[in-house]
Amino acid sequence: MRIPLPRWWAGLVLTGIAALANAAEQAAEQGAGAKNASRPDLNGVWQGFVVEGKGEQSDRGPTHLELTIRGNHISAHRLDGEGGSLGEGNYKLVPGRLMLMNATEASNRGKRRTYLGICAVEPDVLKWCVATPGNKRPTGFETRGQQFLLILKRQK
Repeated sequence: MRIPLPRWWAGLVLTGIAALANAAEQAAEQGAGAKNASRPDLNGVWQGFVVEGKGEQSDRGPTHLELTIRGNHISAHRLDGEGGSLGEGNYKLVPGRLMLMNATEASNRGKRRTYLGICAVEPDVLKWCVATPGNKRPTGFETRGQQFLLILKRQK
């Protein structure tokens, strides 16, 4: 069963993933509380899903995505039946025990929407959990209520 996603979802995905890339860079530069923190190389193509629950089945979900990351620039495309571009974006990270990711989307009309989230970066996996605008930051990695978990894997 496919869950229809509202229009704002495209901006959410873009700004959130862009925030992941910037967050990883800043965390590496500031140490993020870890010894010998090194900057993960997020450049490349990543594919994955908006997953259900805590991502127990990370190989499926209501939305299939492909992201291309180059430096602080990101573009996203849907790979499911909907197809098409989700746009482009950028981001910010606040390092700490949990990496906090704040993403801001600016529409063509100049309106800005802020998405509060948390992220985790592993060598070939990006996990990002984000709340819809106006909602509280997630405290754990799980799709529920007004928050969504994305799990993305690096493509070779």
